[in-house]
Amino acid sequence: MDLRYFMATIRQHFVPQGYLRGFTESPESAYVWVYDKRDGRLPARKSVRSIAWAPSYYAQEHEDGSEDIDSVEKKLALTIDSEIPKIIKSLNSKPGELVNISEEDQGKLAFFIGISLTRVPSFRDGINDMYSSVASFALNQVALENEALAKVIDETGLIAEAKPWVSLRPMVDMANEIALSALSKNWQFFLPSHDIPFLTSDNPVLFSGGSVGLKHLGPAHPGAELVINLTKSLSLVCTPKKGLPSLSTFQLSPNDTRKFNKGIVRAARHRVFSNHKSEKIERLVKNSAGLEQRIIV
Repeated sequence: MDLRYFMATIRQHFVPQGYLRGFTESPESAYVWVYDKRDGRLPARKSVRSIAWAPSYYAQEHEDGSEDIDSVEKKLALTIDSEIPKIIKSLNSKPGELVNISEEDQGKLAFFIGISLTRVPSFRDGINDMYSSVASFALNQVALENEALAKVIDETGLIAEAKPWVSLRPMVDMANEIALSALSKNWQFFLPSHDIPFLTSDNPVLFSGGSVGLKHLGPAHPGAELVINLTKSLSLVCTPKKGLPSLSTFQLSPNDTRKFNKGIVRAARHRVFSNHKSEKIERLVKNSAGLEQRIIV
């Protein structure tokens, strides 16, 4: 085996650790409370290093057929995943005031929103399934004119399946499209009610068409509204709605804060992350079992 395999970063996060630290028990802590929609999964206190990852998640293949385990992981870690926590920390959000953020940092934050939607399994699995369906269709078409191949398929159950890394390029391309769309919208920041921290999840960005009366649309659609809880004390909404100055900051009521969190919980694939243990959060998560936000491809 290639020695580079043993030197590679195998544990690769689809929700970055630096971002998740914005939801820990305290600024000094590396732990969050994890709630799971699936039956039999109880809330558990876990480090951000131990959640929202998969082995060799960003592995890809070179032209010569050799495997590149972690170039994408390292690229993300050195750029967007290390820059975004610093940008978020620099946002000085006060009710009624405008947030001061440079165009460059706003562009990076927009791309982070996009890649946070497309790097998660809910998106990448859909892309991989699409490519596998195409490959399976092509195999069956060939088998129609090749009796020997058709016999092998019948006897062995041979299937055509796309390699996991076919979704890496669409992941980046769509992230860029979402980022450009987000930058064209009105950015509004929200502070939670003082006693109700924001939540995040393994699907950290929520998108919807409710603001323009559409039920089904993609996150790059001009009418899509994007919501991401940046930390347990700050949320960002990129909305097509006009009328208020972009980069305005608003204070949420307890009821509106719960609505933000409910949307995040419903969008989650399996896991929701909080800075504290709560029976109310556990009930909300379990009541959302079977729900998951997916980008249809």
